[in-house]
Amino acid sequence: MDERQGLERQKRRARIYSGRIKRTLTRGGLKHNCLFLHLPKCGGTSLSEALYATVPIHKRIGVLDAVSTRRAASILKYDEDSLTKTHEDMEGAAATFALREKMMLAYMCEDKTLIHGHVLFSPIMWKYFGETYRIVTVMRDPVKRALSNFRMNVATGVLPPDPDQWLDGIQGLNHACVNLRYLSGVADIPRGQEATLLPQAHDALDRLSLVGFLDEMDVFLDRFAAQFGPRPRLYRYNRAAEDVQITLNKQQTARLEQLCAPDIELYKTAYKKWGNAT
Repeated sequence: MDERQGLERQKRRARIYSGRIKRTLTRGGLKHNCLFLHLPKCGGTSLSEALYATVPIHKRIGVLDAVSTRRAASILKYDEDSLTKTHEDMEGAAATFALREKMMLAYMCEDKTLIHGHVLFSPIMWKYFGETYRIVTVMRDPVKRALSNFRMNVATGVLPPDPDQWLDGIQGLNHACVNLRYLSGVADIPRGQEATLLPQAHDALDRLSLVGFLDEMDVFLDRFAAQFGPRPRLYRYNRAAEDVQITLNKQQTARLEQLCAPDIELYKTAYKKWGNAT
């Protein structure tokens, strides 16, 4: 980590603790326990830290850290400390999501005020804690979200900058079906079987308390405040992939849109209920 990155991290921590102290002194914390179900590349890194700042110091936050849970899942499943084998976009993703589900349940049993992470919707979580925790998430245009995920993987060296290889592989399917995977609770979706999981994904969507949209964050923040009390103060982070340029031709774009069809359906359903026009 260079000096500039270290300084930025210090600023981020200062903002979080300044907000938490303010909420402690004013007794203005969250009115309800909250699970922030973080869909990748939807502005969640920025929002999560804004949400942390709404929790008073004497209340507890449960973070399902992406990197450490990948490593731990890889150790448990493969006896290897790897960041890639159990990455959310790889073949071993189910092991990481299973570990995070266990951690999430433990945090809920501990009555943590705010829980945040890349975690799948869990029927067992809903059975035991559906009346205790309100679930929120933020969505983004599925095609733009998938491309952003691809750019991030290219920027971090996980994937080569080859759109056809991406679209043909498991990463392309996983990036295109983020909404479907996270809401259905199924980490590994067999190619060609996506539509069979839509009913349970729609059921989970109906159980969420609030869905926001990346290009309408002010609407989400206002509605969050109406439900939970404080209005999070948002800063923008996680811009690492902005310099990576990926251009799809017409054929590749059509293939991506086809892969994204289930996510587009879920996005449209969510927007009818929680979009700016509602």
